[in-house]
Amino acid sequence: MKRKKRSLNFYKSALSVMAIVFIFAVGMFFLKKTQYTESWSFMKPYEKETRSFVKQLGSGINLGNTLDSHNLHFETKDPYDFETYWGNPVTAKEMIEDMSAAGFEVLRVPVTWYEHMDDDYNIDPAWLERVKQVADYGLDAGMYVIINAHHDSWYTPDDEHLPEAREIIQSVWSQIAEKFKEYDQRLLFESMNEPRLIGEADEWSDGTLRSREIINELNEIFVHTIRGIGGENSDRYLIIPTYCAKPYEKALKDFIIPDGKRLIVSIHLYSPYNFTLNMEGTSDFNYNNPSDTEEIDKIFDDIDRFFISKGVPVIITEFSAMDKKNEHQRAEWAVYVRKKAEALGIACLWWDAGPGEEDGKPFPLYNRYTGKWLFPDLLKALTESHANDL
Repeated sequence: MKRKKRSLNFYKSALSVMAIVFIFAVGMFFLKKTQYTESWSFMKPYEKETRSFVKQLGSGINLGNTLDSHNLHFETKDPYDFETYWGNPVTAKEMIEDMSAAGFEVLRVPVTWYEHMDDDYNIDPAWLERVKQVADYGLDAGMYVIINAHHDSWYTPDDEHLPEAREIIQSVWSQIAEKFKEYDQRLLFESMNEPRLIGEADEWSDGTLRSREIINELNEIFVHTIRGIGGENSDRYLIIPTYCAKPYEKALKDFIIPDGKRLIVSIHLYSPYNFTLNMEGTSDFNYNNPSDTEEIDKIFDDIDRFFISKGVPVIITEFSAMDKKNEHQRAEWAVYVRKKAEALGIACLWWDAGPGEEDGKPFPLYNRYTGKWLFPDLLKALTESHANDL
């Protein structure tokens, strides 16, 4: 009788342990699932609002190698000379309408400013008016539009450039914000593009601690400058980058978001390098192969850990993969990246430099001369939702 009782107690104890283990395992599963992506309860109302805004943006495209062209080898102040210098035609309203009709909902307009300023940092009115005209094309087509400062070396994040950078970022963005003061919230501003230590060993890494601190300072000046202009700028959505817009751990960890609302982090994704940027690298990508996806997975895990889980919204303002006569593989890569992003409420904007593959450009998608979409499967991968794919 005692043996039976001991056996019964043993089974009860074992079942209790198994139940505890099961409950713990289930709890950890749901904690992992919700810890980062659904941790809304602690978020402030304006953080939820900005996250929701970014989530609904949809897919986007860059008007690359256009208003960001610079370093011309002749003297000119004609905006069209700059706009066409890197091989694209003058931007026409019909081109932007084609992009919207194809399913892109966001137009990022990269702009370089330094060659259009005088010694007192006053922007050439003709250049500012041309930027406005192109932005209007996107807004008139029903798109959201992002204007940035793209190839401006004055924001190189080191102590040598810092005194002047403080002055210029305030002056330039004051003028831009004043120009667009009455534009509604479909127009977004982005402080800097890939601010980095140009020519240094750390240029394309996650930088140095000091460079990351300087970027935080310049982002803060940018936010305060825009807000101070008033009008619609008082609550305009503003985008600010990490060091070089990198998704690397140190760049994310040391990033400090300024005080305020409607602030969004800018990240660029060109990973894995040998597939996306190295023309001598592989042209193969299979989203069912862990060795092809592990780097992308880590990037999104880190973005989730440092930003999304803390209520900080993110836009991948550039992602792309060079054409290596591998449209199917690039489409698979785009689907994988966008699915990971959609799960976290992150919008993705494709880097398109135009004009077409016959001209030897590494990132063609839309030929602005012919109005032709060059890669229909890739276009589909970029403009359709992939929440239920893979």
